[in-house]
Amino acid sequence: MQIRAKLTLQFTLLVSVIVLTIFIVIYGLRYNYVKEEFYNRLTQKASTSAKLLVTINEVNYKLLKKINQTNKDVLYRENLIIYDYENLKVYSSNDTSGFKISSEMLNQVRKERVSRFTQGDFKIVGILYRDRFNRVVTIAGAVDLSGERDLKNLQNTMFGLFFIVIAVVAVTGWYFSVRALSPISEVIKQVKTIYPQNVNQRLTIQNPKDEIGQLTATFNELLERIGEVFRLQNLFVSNVSHEMKNPLMKIGSQIDVTLLKSRSEEQYLATLQSVRQDIRELGQLSNTLLELAKVSDLNHSLMYDEVRLDEIIWEAGDLLLQAEKDYQVQVNFTSEIDEDSELVIQGNAQLLKTAFVNLMENGCKFSENHTVKVSIRFLEKQIEVQFENKGAMAQKEIALVFEPFYRSQNTASIKGYGVGLSLVNRIVKLHGGSINAHCSDNSTFFTLLLPYSVGIK
Repeated sequence: MQIRAKLTLQFTLLVSVIVLTIFIVIYGLRYNYVKEEFYNRLTQKASTSAKLLVTINEVNYKLLKKINQTNKDVLYRENLIIYDYENLKVYSSNDTSGFKISSEMLNQVRKERVSRFTQGDFKIVGILYRDRFNRVVTIAGAVDLSGERDLKNLQNTMFGLFFIVIAVVAVTGWYFSVRALSPISEVIKQVKTIYPQNVNQRLTIQNPKDEIGQLTATFNELLERIGEVFRLQNLFVSNVSHEMKNPLMKIGSQIDVTLLKSRSEEQYLATLQSVRQDIRELGQLSNTLLELAKVSDLNHSLMYDEVRLDEIIWEAGDLLLQAEKDYQVQVNFTSEIDEDSELVIQGNAQLLKTAFVNLMENGCKFSENHTVKVSIRFLEKQIEVQFENKGAMAQKEIALVFEPFYRSQNTASIKGYGVGLSLVNRIVKLHGGSINAHCSDNSTFFTLLLPYSVGIK
């Protein structure tokens, strides 16, 4: 069921319940009013008849009957009956009346002074009237024909009005639901026109203050993120193609040049060594890309154990120094260690070692003295690890250093692919931590915050 149909149905049902409740209340109030008015009329007739018969000597039974017959205010099938103190009938205005009076009813009237009864369609009132000499019970009963007609007309009127109101509410509810949801229909039409080729297209926000406008704004924010993903994907593919094209072209060129003519054994050996170096660079790039793809997979489950952070840092430093003899790694603790448990965190040792090696290599590679300083500081719920190297970057480049394949202008002459920091950033996030970079006093600082308990983001 469409939302507009559901809203119309719900609105119609709500109004139906409200209108029906109002009509029931009105009918109930009218019914009570008609009933009370009729009983009051019967009570007045009974009281008047008893008063005429008992208190006025000139009025006897025959005269009272003539008075009642000449009264224009006669109810349908009305009957006035008067009983003496021995429950003997002394007067009846209509002997053909359809209701009957029992001794129990008369005793109830004598006990309660005023009583009401019903027999079929008849409404009956009994009152006890007495003066100094007489005590009589007067019974007045009749059928409220006019009241029943009045209630029946009211019932029919309400019944017709109810369906008219519901029909009007259904039509107006459908109209306003269509009008209220028309922005959503417009959003749906615009969304259907968006493809990867025009992902930069944005939806029109008609009213930014209502929920539909906020939903449209959220769609636009989603499109912004999707567009950024496409941009990074295109940049990634372009950079990968470029980085892999260079060593492949070098390999092909060297082989082509070597095959142009016969060469000495030393020349062939030099060519093979150069080709082997290019293949190593290509393999290193492939391995780095595979690692980046692995840690970027949100569905990839990782094993986390308790690891000592200082041991991983020392192992990462030794691994780097084995490959690069000219590099230097200096490790120091900026806060005192109270217990060994302060060095233990939950993490993946292999990934953390990869991240630290990349940060150390990055610091040594771009440092003026090929030295990186690693500082460890203990906080309440996390450990801070800072990597410092000499040499500063431009402020506008700091925000881009974690993008895949991004390289600053002053590092163009240094061998690298611009993938390491992107890999580090992802590994840190997998451990629920954060990393940021800043420059100060001609030095570059990379600061990691790793929580003791892993929270994968």
